[in-house]
Amino acid sequence: MPQEKTPMLSFQQALEQLLEAVSCQLQVQQVPLSQALGRVLAEDIKSPLQIPAYTNAAMDGYAFCYADAVNTQTFQLIGQSLAGHPYQGELTPGCCIRIMTGAKLPAGLDTVVMQEQVKLTDDGKVQLCIEPKMAEHVRLAGSEIAKDATVLRRGERLGPLQLGLAATLGFAEVAVYQKLKVGVISTGDELVAPGLPLAEGQLYDSNRFVIGAMLQRLDVELIDYGWVADDPALLKAAFHRAASEVDALVTSGGVSVGDADYTRQVLLELGQVNFWQVAIKPGKPFAFGKLGNCWFFGLPGNPVSAVLTLDQLAQPALRKLAGERCKTPLQLPALVKSKFRKKPGRLDFQRGVLCVTDGQLQVAPVAMDSSGMLSSLLAADCLVPLALESDNIEAGERVQVQLLSDWLR
Repeated sequence: MPQEKTPMLSFQQALEQLLEAVSCQLQVQQVPLSQALGRVLAEDIKSPLQIPAYTNAAMDGYAFCYADAVNTQTFQLIGQSLAGHPYQGELTPGCCIRIMTGAKLPAGLDTVVMQEQVKLTDDGKVQLCIEPKMAEHVRLAGSEIAKDATVLRRGERLGPLQLGLAATLGFAEVAVYQKLKVGVISTGDELVAPGLPLAEGQLYDSNRFVIGAMLQRLDVELIDYGWVADDPALLKAAFHRAASEVDALVTSGGVSVGDADYTRQVLLELGQVNFWQVAIKPGKPFAFGKLGNCWFFGLPGNPVSAVLTLDQLAQPALRKLAGERCKTPLQLPALVKSKFRKKPGRLDFQRGVLCVTDGQLQVAPVAMDSSGMLSSLLAADCLVPLALESDNIEAGERVQVQLLSDWLR
């Protein structure tokens, strides 16, 4: 069927439309810390106590009152303070105590000298071998976290460090969003499941596996709907089912302008298409829309195009749907080691290999960069986004590089 001419969105326009359209509608649930890894925090966490809870020693050594050091360098040893077993006795002028790292500093003592910087006399006294500084090697109560301070914010994805901090504050469970349900479908008559014999003109279906693996890194509830032939009736049935079961559907293939590319056509009949062409390379035929209450992300069929559009366009929107606060990918300046070939007209996410020479980060293009060659991503360390209007980038010029996302490694 003839295809109408539709102006392509720029990458930034497409990303802004994606993020403006979607919002998190997931329910909130309480889960124990042991089950919270990778989940998205649904409520701010405020500290119910100060950290450290009490002033303590940052080193193994001897604690004393700094003012006493003005008049003497020798102190009477009267006891010790261990972690979990603080000194309970009386303090007298010119005294000191043995103290271990993390042990409570008694009120009245304010400075710690490391054990390597004292000498014990024959009569059991402690002699300073250095001139100490006031409050040296002391961690003050509340110096890390004040009581009622917000330490973790809604929309943060919980990793090991966040869980450790929550445990430090005494939380046994946290409020998180329910997992986003995401469906995956591969389309294309040329595709065959791995493990089956290939007929002439057929290819193994890699997209469904790489896309599914990437989505699992997002800790979503993944539903694999398998492969669907290039048949409008079959596509309609598959889309109907998915729309009733998942929050978002990710497909690959069928969003271009070929005679057998029915995905966009079916989406128009069953739901809405917000846009379907983006001025990027690889990945121009990227469709975004909705099937009822289910958001739709139609990726191109070429493997690299599918991976990069999922990474650069669909991923931020899926994270927002899951309740996560989106972050702009970090880009680093690098010197071009060898020429990048490019034609003006589209933002080009080329694949690059990094090295450091004489302290300078340098980047070169991968040897093979076809959108059908998944191995080009495997060989890359980074993406090199070359601006829509730019031409060839010569050796010696500077570019920005974006390290490959963790969910691709």
